[in-house]
Amino acid sequence: MKQFKTLVALVLAVMMVIGMMSIASAATITINRHSTWNDSAESKQATYTWHRIFDVDLTDANHPVYTISGTDAAAKVAALDDTIFDAKLASDNKYYITKKTGVQDDAVFAALATMVANNANLFPGTDVTSDADTVTLNVGDPGYFYIEASNGKNVAVQTTGSVEIDEKNDYPTIDKKQKKANGTYDDDPLPAEVGSYIDYQVVVHVSSDATKAIKVFDTMSTGLVWDTTFGTNGLTVSPDTAAYTALANTDSEYDADATWQIVFADSVVQALRGQDITITYRAQVTADAVTAGAKENEVKLTYDNGNYVLTDTVDFETYFAGIYKVDPADNSADMSGVVFYLKDGDGTAVNVSYDSTNGYYVVNPNGTNNEVETRADGSNYTIKIRGLDNDKTYTLTEKSTKNGYNLLNGTVTLTKIKDEGTAFSGKVANTYDRVENNKGAVMPSTGGIGTTIFYVAGIVLVLGAAAIIIARRKAEQN
Repeated sequence: MKQFKTLVALVLAVMMVIGMMSIASAATITINRHSTWNDSAESKQATYTWHRIFDVDLTDANHPVYTISGTDAAAKVAALDDTIFDAKLASDNKYYITKKTGVQDDAVFAALATMVANNANLFPGTDVTSDADTVTLNVGDPGYFYIEASNGKNVAVQTTGSVEIDEKNDYPTIDKKQKKANGTYDDDPLPAEVGSYIDYQVVVHVSSDATKAIKVFDTMSTGLVWDTTFGTNGLTVSPDTAAYTALANTDSEYDADATWQIVFADSVVQALRGQDITITYRAQVTADAVTAGAKENEVKLTYDNGNYVLTDTVDFETYFAGIYKVDPADNSADMSGVVFYLKDGDGTAVNVSYDSTNGYYVVNPNGTNNEVETRADGSNYTIKIRGLDNDKTYTLTEKSTKNGYNLLNGTVTLTKIKDEGTAFSGKVANTYDRVENNKGAVMPSTGGIGTTIFYVAGIVLVLGAAAIIIARRKAEQN
């Protein structure tokens, strides 16, 4: 019996920690789930299946004896690994169980696992499913139990009454970031221009005791399109040993709304315990982003057949800007049709398309025109532009203006505002950047054509006189 107690103590030391034990006529096993699960998980449900392996004789409370009895006792004994256990039939028709001398405890635990797996009819399981921090198994009479946890951490527990154990499971984690202009990754909101690409990085940490498949789902919001030309079929995954497959549409967890969804099989997960899997991919910002309220990319990890679900989300942002054109001497003057070039801070043309229904321009990287013009907007004359990047500078350079007005000198730098999907809705035009045009001819500046013509004429006369003098000297020499 001392050998058997040593076995149980060592198995529990490896797999779980016994918190406390008390003698009682009925037994319960309370599992305190002190694991590494993330409190923000959508679901952290687990199923615990307990199997009664042996009964316990508590005639001597200080020396419990483990037995097998009943109508199927002989069949249960036959299912025992006789290289691990000794079973002796006594006169009370009970088999008394001991561990063979010299058998290592990990071998005992492996034998129990095989015995339960191959003899479900003899050692049936009772399921208890919960997402609570504390789970209680009402096992009835005291005994020796083998408990399977759906998250993969199986244990052996002896009871002479009620027992508390602390679960020591680790759970996979997931962390999502997006690439900034300086090349680093973080999870801060990212300003992006329509047509630009956002690089995403997802790091899956495989817990040290993970045993089951990990599934990863990515869902892009309106205004994002997955770039399937990036990497291999749209993804890069490292290390190279992190083999994955696309999740089949017949899988119970298949998500029809996901942009992409992959699975790392049990064997891959077990081979990568304690390591990180890094997934990178790319999405392009489309014109639909400007009217989208939520601009985000969500990644989801599921483990243990969907019982554990963890999500992480990062957001991107687009910006808008506008000007209103005025004649400072006549606020009612028609200032429509004034044309500007739209450029970024480097002087590169920013092409746009005009949305005639809503009265604004949208950045269009596939377009060929970077000209924008003022249009009637109620009693005002405005230019409205959406799909801008807050990390960029945008300027307007006047190309042509109304008859009788002077062209602007220099450029107009646009003031950008975060676009929440409504942009100019409800905004008064005079809250945009004010741009003035003045009437009248521009006076020539000093050194202008008014004096230049005299300089030109003087030079011609001097050159002519020099030519005459030279010609006369040549004639006199001859």
